[in-house]
Amino acid sequence: MRVLPGSASVFLLNCELCGSNIRGEVQVVNIDGGVFRVCKGCSKFGTAARVPKPAARPQHIASDGGYAPRNSAAPRPRTAASAGPSASYYENEDMILREDYSKVIKNARELLGIKQEELGMKINEKPSVISHLEAGTIKPTDALARKLEHFLKIQLFVPAEDEITSSHE
Repeated sequence: MRVLPGSASVFLLNCELCGSNIRGEVQVVNIDGGVFRVCKGCSKFGTAARVPKPAARPQHIASDGGYAPRNSAAPRPRTAASAGPSASYYENEDMILREDYSKVIKNARELLGIKQEELGMKINEKPSVISHLEAGTIKPTDALARKLEHFLKIQLFVPAEDEITSSHE
């Protein structure tokens, strides 16, 4: 690739097979397992390949409060959809998710008079996640639980000793 003199915004790509300047649309082809950017004439030597457009990589908050790139050693956050019914990975060991979380979420949503779809939109979650939470088939992650607590004005985490004593009464 080279820049035309006098114009910093125009780039010329060279065909990765024959080396000529590519005029018009760049063809992306798969030749013997390799992906090449080629001219129209050389595109007959391979099959069309799909190249996903690069997505902007969001920055993630590091444990120290600063921002860390996604490829850092920091663990990836889990989503509610991947959590599964037996996931227990809550931040504060003194606080646990209450056993009746599904009923509490459903009752609070119904008191507000909104549908599962509306709640999902408000907290940026799929309606199916809300449905699974209310059915008790998945447990919320810390982040999702905090969003629900904030929006629905409920308490999903309780001190561990309170939950133990209330379940044995």
